[in-house]
Amino acid sequence: MLGKKPEERSITNLPKQISLPSLKQLQNMLAASLKEPGHTTQLPFGDAPEELSLAVFKDRGKGDYHWALYRSDRGNLMLVWEQVSSDPAFIHQLITAQFPALEVVSQNQQAVTQSFDSQSTSGRVRGKATLEGNLENMQMPNVLQSVGMSKGTGRLEVETTSENATVYFDDGNPIHCTLGSLEGSSALIELVGWEEGEFRFYPEAKFETVTIRKRLDMMLMEGAALDDQRQLLKQKNIRDESYLLRNHPSITEQLFEQLLEKGTGADMALQKRMYQLIDNKSRLIDILRKCNVSKQKWVPIIFNFATCNLVTFADELPDSSEKPMQEAEIDWNQAREAERSLRREDTGIYSQQAFLYLLEREFHRFERFGRPVSVILLELCIRSADPASPSLPLPLGAIREVAERVNKMKRKTDSFAHYEASGFALLLPETESTSARNFAGRMAEMLMTTPLSSQFGGSPVVASVGVGSVPDDCNSLGAMLALAKPARPH
Repeated sequence: MLGKKPEERSITNLPKQISLPSLKQLQNMLAASLKEPGHTTQLPFGDAPEELSLAVFKDRGKGDYHWALYRSDRGNLMLVWEQVSSDPAFIHQLITAQFPALEVVSQNQQAVTQSFDSQSTSGRVRGKATLEGNLENMQMPNVLQSVGMSKGTGRLEVETTSENATVYFDDGNPIHCTLGSLEGSSALIELVGWEEGEFRFYPEAKFETVTIRKRLDMMLMEGAALDDQRQLLKQKNIRDESYLLRNHPSITEQLFEQLLEKGTGADMALQKRMYQLIDNKSRLIDILRKCNVSKQKWVPIIFNFATCNLVTFADELPDSSEKPMQEAEIDWNQAREAERSLRREDTGIYSQQAFLYLLEREFHRFERFGRPVSVILLELCIRSADPASPSLPLPLGAIREVAERVNKMKRKTDSFAHYEASGFALLLPETESTSARNFAGRMAEMLMTTPLSSQFGGSPVVASVGVGSVPDDCNSLGAMLALAKPARPH
């Protein structure tokens, strides 16, 4: 375990830097651990009196990735915390929240960071890319086939503004792939559908870890089928905010299976589980938050529901035909007035004070009933037309437009609010950590893939998100907000 001093196992010590490690550096460190299980990669950073070191290794037995942060005390390394995670973004979130005074990449350290990124984490200088370009000019399947036809051995890196993926090849055959928290063939199949981003292939020695055993042509077919299903859902205007309505109020298990025989292959048990969650009042995103399944699994199921006459998808819920019960006469405008007092007049979003009040109440609910609660913190800005220029803050009108999008995506029980000087927060009651992270990823994807309206120049939004959950991640409000603090987008 990393609780031991890192000197007790073989180590690669990377060059010390003043700034916090970047996400790219953590991804490189994880890649080194994949290549050599049991070997520790260590990156010292900071400056006296705050001298720190981040280490990672892959457990040979269980295959877990162990991260540990150490603080230097008179030459000795003292353990600060230890985490088991395959997600470098989560580790990056932890250290940026814990040390806000340190810049992730300062101007003075930019050359050092670029030097580190130009090396492999084993200390060798990374070679020149033999294949590189943009996915707008060369589709992802063609990129993968090009490496395969050239019998390449090495690493293919694909980067977008929000995600990174890495594919390792041996003699033209993909043997390992990582994409966010996905790994193996499922990650590569998801990658096939990417339509934007930059790619580079670097010839290297054979990668030791093998998680892919399928042929490339088979995975390309699966990825293409997944992308076709995704495009059909898009054509049918099936979105995260769509309501799911059963076409058969009472259906037997036998008829359910018969109808699905006409659909694409999908796990029958999972299809039944997802269908049982359809209550004629939940949106697609609500059901996905309860299931916590990958896109590779849920897209074919929703495709089947839509094409096998099982489910209708609607933008609004139909009026109920049930006879209403006699109700008390209440002027609900009083509630609206109270709510308006909690919102800022210029944006219509809850103020930070209102957010903290609502958060505290949800925490009391956790203390009394043990119910989970999560927080998503966001930093948003507009990408400048000039790549050399810094990103621009959101004007008031753009904030209102973003809030409208978030309100369509979130549940009625969730609360979107201002946070600190220019950030935002989303309070998610009754939401566990995994579900909150999945939702945060989908929300960031929605915000960044849909440009602002023409009155704001159709500019793309740059989003950085962080997530904290009680009790999954911590047991206090302060710790949850610290964990959820995102890095500022550049």
